[in-house]
Amino acid sequence: MERVKTGVEGLDRILGGGVPRGSSVLVTGGTGTGKTTLSMQFLMEGLQNGENCLLVTCEEEPRRLYMEMKQLGWDFEKFEKDGRLIVIDAASTKAGMPTATTYKDFQPRSANIDMDLVVLIGKAIREYNVKRVVLDSVPALALRVGKPEALRELLFRVYSMLERFDCTSFVVTEIPEGEGFLSRYGVEEFLSSGVIKLSLQREGGKWVRKIQVVKMRGTSHDLNEHVFEITKEGIKLKD
Repeated sequence: MERVKTGVEGLDRILGGGVPRGSSVLVTGGTGTGKTTLSMQFLMEGLQNGENCLLVTCEEEPRRLYMEMKQLGWDFEKFEKDGRLIVIDAASTKAGMPTATTYKDFQPRSANIDMDLVVLIGKAIREYNVKRVVLDSVPALALRVGKPEALRELLFRVYSMLERFDCTSFVVTEIPEGEGFLSRYGVEEFLSSGVIKLSLQREGGKWVRKIQVVKMRGTSHDLNEHVFEITKEGIKLKD
């Protein structure tokens, strides 16, 4: 089985060497748990190893996201200019503004993106031979499509597209505060071949971040929670 490194050494160890290639992994957790950081670290690992990658950003404009990631030493803007990082900027569409990215042809035409997004993802993957995809995030996407039924249909089409082209993807979602679910809409985890859960827990008077691989089809894995930190080089597990 071919495995894809996540960029987080301890996480790869938990997974027995990495994520099985072609997996669609749901990255889930509450606010401030490190979901976007983990997903962008996954993208950077691919870019630094010669893979073309696709970022679908529905919540934060790419330039602002790049600025945040530069604090970790990751220059995503360079890879975009080099034609290695392809960007679908649905966040700017929501704001009614043109994208500032290189890939203006890949900007959805309206805030009600629905099928438009699926077509653009497929087009980007085919034209640029994309190997890794990050979609951030499902809750932001839900605001654009309206009804839960429309969201389920859209997610099904997106996941089907990713599997068709054998892309390894991280799809970011959110767990409602105080809820015992794995996702906000209760459908994401069933469509995903893997689920990585991040949490922020109070222990002994201090807050601790933890990561857990809840599910990963096609491979055995550690089911325990592991403490991690967000350092100047990104996410690192402590045990």
